[in-house]
Amino acid sequence: MEKEMIKEENTRKKLFLFSVLICFITIFIYEMLTPMLMDDLSYGKEVQSAGNFFELFSQEHNQYMTWTGRSVAHIMLRICMFIDMHTFGGRVFFNLISSAVFTVLTLLIYLNADTNIHYNVKNYILSVLLIWLTGISFGQTVLWETGACNYLFTTTIVMTMITLYRRAYRSSISGVMDVGKNAGVRCVGFFLLGVVSGWCNENTSGGLFLMMLILIAYYKKVFTWTISAAIGTALGLGIMVLAPGNKIRVQYMEESNTGILALAARFLKITLTLKEEFMVMLIVLTVIFIFLKVQGRNFEALKEMILFTFIFFATAYSLILTVTPQVRAYFGAGIFLTVAIVQGYACINTGSRGEDSHVILKTLKLGTVAALLIYMAFSYIENGANLARIYRDETRRFDYLESKAEEGAEDVEIPMLHEQFDNRYSAAFECDVTEDWQNWNNQMIANYYGFKTVSGIDPDAFDED
Repeated sequence: MEKEMIKEENTRKKLFLFSVLICFITIFIYEMLTPMLMDDLSYGKEVQSAGNFFELFSQEHNQYMTWTGRSVAHIMLRICMFIDMHTFGGRVFFNLISSAVFTVLTLLIYLNADTNIHYNVKNYILSVLLIWLTGISFGQTVLWETGACNYLFTTTIVMTMITLYRRAYRSSISGVMDVGKNAGVRCVGFFLLGVVSGWCNENTSGGLFLMMLILIAYYKKVFTWTISAAIGTALGLGIMVLAPGNKIRVQYMEESNTGILALAARFLKITLTLKEEFMVMLIVLTVIFIFLKVQGRNFEALKEMILFTFIFFATAYSLILTVTPQVRAYFGAGIFLTVAIVQGYACINTGSRGEDSHVILKTLKLGTVAALLIYMAFSYIENGANLARIYRDETRRFDYLESKAEEGAEDVEIPMLHEQFDNRYSAAFECDVTEDWQNWNNQMIANYYGFKTVSGIDPDAFDED
């Protein structure tokens, strides 16, 4: 019996590692099919002007003082662009790093879903599929370089802190972790990670800090490293939120209402966004929760699921403090909700072998993941083909712009993208050029290549010319 169990675990381990490898390869292919978009151009032009690596920090300090406090996200962006420009001449380093970060995020979601089975392949595959199928503004938050550094990278840092913090707390409470051994190193490490994770993204980092406080209140026991972690996170969050650039940036944001009416309008907008973006996930979460209660699970068994659900809502509704946030700002909240769903899925008890209920529930659990996997396979191929077509058109357009720049042209017309290629895994259509040369996308391209104006025309008409 013991040999069979060891053999079964070794098989699961191989399947698990294979799943992780496939996760990396599939996202890497999509990363390679994503060209420079939107702010990549303006940041790229600024990074090109840096005489050396250390000037990147000077550029980021200037942005901190004049535009935004998300320095951790943007310094990662500048470093990736700098390495790609000076080493590879194209988006290579970022593609590798971004694919690795995406894979790490899937593993962190898996690790936060408690299970008694080592290398639980079903739970991991579900974690991966939920990001692919429900990840908010996937093209902007995962594949677009600037967006990935702002959302994918920062959320992964936050989830790293959550994972380590929760595990360290459990170990300290149970006595497994020797709180006296290397206590100083642990305190400093959690403090530094806290500063970085708190300095990542306003609402996602805020959700992290709230979770820390909740865990302290729940366990009713504080260690030196929990204090240093909380202080570091609060410090990083404060540095980001209090950036002088935020005051300048908010002046460019307008809303029709003021005071209480403005807050009410923001609350309604957030609620409608949750309905639009998370309705299916919330229904699935509710069904799983009810099923687990019917199975007799108590609060203690469901506390992790409840915790991440609460943090999801808190992270989402904290956006009431800002004016008209982009949908991509809900990415971190979506990851918290994904953890709650995977946790609930992992808690479903299929019963004892030999029982009819065991066969039915096990079939449903496996069948759910299998069905999502089949759907994702077809979706991946279809959307991958569209991404390849968009990449082809963008590459041709960039080559044309470079040739016009070498000719010294001042006013340039370029083809707009073919609308039939639009899909949720590309942000290209949100930043495509228009017929109006004064459009900000047009001006961004014009500034990057040094033209006076850039105008978009019908792609079929351009091909005929």
